Amino acid sequence: MRRLLMAAVAPLIAIGGSVRAQTPQTPAPAAETPAAASARDSIGRLLDSARATNAGRNLPSAYSFSWGDLTIPADSSVTGPVAVAKGTLHVQGRVNGDVYAVGGDVVVHSGGEVTGSALAVQGQVIVQGGHVGGEMKAVAPFGAAPAGAAAKDAASDAEPALAGAAAVQHALKITVAWFVITLLVGLGVLLFSGAQLEGVVQALEHRFTTAFALGVAAQIGAAPLLALLCLALALTIVGILLIPFAVVAYILGVVGLVTLGALAAATVAGHALVREGPNVRVRAVRSMLVGTTLLLLPWLANALLVNSTWGGMLARIVAIAITWVAASAGLGAALMARGGVRRVQVHMASAEVSPASWQTPTPISGIVAARRPVTPSTPTGSAG
Repeated sequence: MRRLLMAAVAPLIAIGGSVRAQTPQTPAPAAETPAAASARDSIGRLLDSARATNAGRNLPSAYSFSWGDLTIPADSSVTGPVAVAKGTLHVQGRVNGDVYAVGGDVVVHSGGEVTGSALAVQGQVIVQGGHVGGEMKAVAPFGAAPAGAAAKDAASDAEPALAGAAAVQHALKITVAWFVITLLVGLGVLLFSGAQLEGVVQALEHRFTTAFALGVAAQIGAAPLLALLCLALALTIVGILLIPFAVVAYILGVVGLVTLGALAAATVAGHALVREGPNVRVRAVRSMLVGTTLLLLPWLANALLVNSTWGGMLARIVAIAITWVAASAGLGAALMARGGVRRVQVHMASAEVSPASWQTPTPISGIVAARRPVTPSTPTGSAG
């Protein structure tokens, strides 16, 4: 009986052994290279940072992402989620679910459809005639490192860097805006504080070097002076309460002096090219217009050369230097003239006057003409 049982079981044992011998062993997953592992870790950290936001809380794991660009062909349908890293996802067909891109964009082309949501981390969601059934969001996690060279640094809602004609146009708009603002402020000062502006102009014209040195010294001592003012007020309880008002008044005063001085510098620059007008007010307006244009010419050159690295840098340095010199001299002149309230005394060298030069046969300003005294001549010979 035992022999019959062994004879029946022996064929089954042989068949089982042959099946095990013929079944292929499942290969172990290949180990990632150090570069791939580092890139996947970087993506993982970026995803962890994005999951802290409301938009990225449903992001899949890093192992669900394919690397590089991926295209869903037209007339095809796939089941999501579809996720790419370090590339752009082009949807030309249909995706039943959500789509994700890290370090790239999600582009839904004409005829493409995403039934779920579309999310781009450090990228953009671009719909070019397609349809997205769910939400469309772009996330740039704060403080997250870029996922490789192809990742985008800027946040999705930040303005793109301008270049070419767009950059020149943007810089020209800013320059023209400052020109218009300066003219409007200058006309207002001429209208309401023309006498004060004339006093600063007089100080700047006659004592430019002194005004420039005083303006530089004022810039250096502005912050220490404010600190001393606050320290002095802090000695009393009432003074402590007045510190915020004193700081605001101090800043407004400095801004007013700088503005008055800059307008005076522009007026002085315009005086070199503007001739005498019908009256003082017309000449002041013309001088300010011409002077403001002269001071803004370096900034105009900077705007035109914004696309040139070295040319733009040189033009910017020249523009900043000219503006600083004009503003410093104007500030010093405003301090010398005490905001235009005090007229600066100009000492002129007196010319030597002949003792009898004031005498004239024609009356001037009510002075009665007098005959010049004549010394009687002594005859050379006398009768004897």
